[in-house]
Amino acid sequence: MATTSGNSTITVNAKGTLDAHFNLLVDGKQIGEGTTGATAKDFVFKTDIAENQDHKIQVQYDNDGVFNGTDRNLIVNEITINGKSVLPTADHVTYDKGALDGHDVADGQSGMWWNGALVVDADKSYFAADGVTTPTTPTPVPPAPIPPVSEAPDPTPSTPSPSVPQPSGPGFYVATNGKDSWSGKLAAPNADGTDGPFASLAKAQTAMRADPNIDTTYVRGGDYHPNSPVWLTGQDSGVTFTGYGNEKAVIHGGSQASVSFGVSGAQNVTIEGLSFTDGVTSGHYVFADKASGLTFANNEVKGGGYGITVQNSANSKVVGNQFESTGAESIFVKAGSNSTVVSDNHITRPNAADRGDAGIWVNGSSDVQVTHNLVEDSPEKAIAVGSVQTDGSDASHRVTVAFNKVVDANLESNDGGGIYLINRQQDLTGHTVVNNEVTGTTATNPTGQVASWGIYLDDWTSGATVKGNLVHGNIGGVFLHGGWDNKVTENVIADNSGAQIGLQQPVAWSGWKGHAMTGNDVSGNVVDVSDGTAVHIYGPANVGNIHDNFYSHLNTSQDMFDVWPQVLAGGGKGNLAEWQAAGYDKGSTMVDPGFVNPGAHDYSLSADSSVYAHGFDQIPTHDIGLIG
Repeated sequence: MATTSGNSTITVNAKGTLDAHFNLLVDGKQIGEGTTGATAKDFVFKTDIAENQDHKIQVQYDNDGVFNGTDRNLIVNEITINGKSVLPTADHVTYDKGALDGHDVADGQSGMWWNGALVVDADKSYFAADGVTTPTTPTPVPPAPIPPVSEAPDPTPSTPSPSVPQPSGPGFYVATNGKDSWSGKLAAPNADGTDGPFASLAKAQTAMRADPNIDTTYVRGGDYHPNSPVWLTGQDSGVTFTGYGNEKAVIHGGSQASVSFGVSGAQNVTIEGLSFTDGVTSGHYVFADKASGLTFANNEVKGGGYGITVQNSANSKVVGNQFESTGAESIFVKAGSNSTVVSDNHITRPNAADRGDAGIWVNGSSDVQVTHNLVEDSPEKAIAVGSVQTDGSDASHRVTVAFNKVVDANLESNDGGGIYLINRQQDLTGHTVVNNEVTGTTATNPTGQVASWGIYLDDWTSGATVKGNLVHGNIGGVFLHGGWDNKVTENVIADNSGAQIGLQQPVAWSGWKGHAMTGNDVSGNVVDVSDGTAVHIYGPANVGNIHDNFYSHLNTSQDMFDVWPQVLAGGGKGNLAEWQAAGYDKGSTMVDPGFVNPGAHDYSLSADSSVYAHGFDQIPTHDIGLIG
């Protein structure tokens, strides 16, 4: 149901699972509704709205739920108000969870996992009385009107809508058929060939510096071979380089170009919707230093060296990008890039030219959020966080690694992990690793002497919480190495070919200071021993308090536990009775956890799992991985 007449048009591009339903409201008053399908579509509403005034546009999701194990969600891709595009992650969009009451309000996001409303605080420019916002560029011919959404099948428009949306505001244009001698204010050359878009990104940068009213450059589709990098400095603060609708603008790196886009000293710069390829393996496609508030979104990055690097650039966002076979790290957050968000990125085969450290590597930065990423086929680590210097010069604290999916890491190493934390600064980190899925972490020689773990807290990682993760089908499950005061709880650790849980006191590294490994708590985990062994400890008996876990498929007559030095009655290895007699796993029980489909490697817990009665929190498995 939708309104079909009025002075304003609001379009919601959305999709959903299980017929996700939303209402469209303006200032709290409903003007229409929509029921989504698996394919994104435009829901178009027309209504009378007071002109030249601010208004709140609200997309209210109202039928959240889980049905037969499937989670219903609504995905809002874009909201267009009178031709002006608004992304759900824009600064003036919020997510009012639950009732539309101004309580429990978060930043806007595309995926609506709970009932609530996306609220756009639209200022009066969206509702100008003459229907335009006085652009400084010629207005392109509008597409044919899209028919209103109704419960009946959509009618076929008389004229197909163009595949390229109109830009949402004034800007300069760059195109492969442009000329730097033109004004750059036309999206295409005019009929007599006297004006049109620019030919180069550098010319667009110069033009934005000269014109205080234009801070956006739209890059038309095609292949670009810049002669030199674009370096954005303080005088470029606030500018945006973006692709033109769904056209694919490909920026090729040159043999002499170590950087395609550089940002130094600028604030609030956005690079969005571009493709990068053919970079040198020693370079960076995007490199930022001593900047802040940057946004790198929805770009495609292939080959070359580093993908996107932010250094000394706090409060930045690397979101919704796709990376394939980058030579080094796909995303590198380092040296003072505090409060950066790395979310919804799809990374395949990072570190292809130089094994490097990880697909996503966070070093020397605190309060970083690494969420909803998918990292596949990593030669070494998939996601790495922490410090490698003992003097604290690259210390990292309070990094959140949540809702990521890691598949097939450590393919070319015998020492590493899917999610890997390191803490050579040797203090309490406050890191959180929660609600991730890690599977397929292996090694170059998986039958040899390896240290390969799904979640690996290496070199004194301390004060970290590892909770609600699915860790299955790796060589090892979860490993603590030399750290203290860590909490490992309510994880599903299953079907790993080595030990499901490991703890080791000695750190075989020249900088070891010998800090005692104490205060680690390993409890409330579902530990399935369909493969491998249960627990391995190399160190004193007090390196970890292991208790109140839930074991399944554990052969109680076999030696599934080992401790070195030898503290079990039978020596270094023992069965469950010998293990518990030595003081471990008090309160732990044998259970059938009720995996949904372990034969298909689905180790999520069924709705009637017995562990829920013991306080085990449900793992939101349908929210793990990419948002879109």
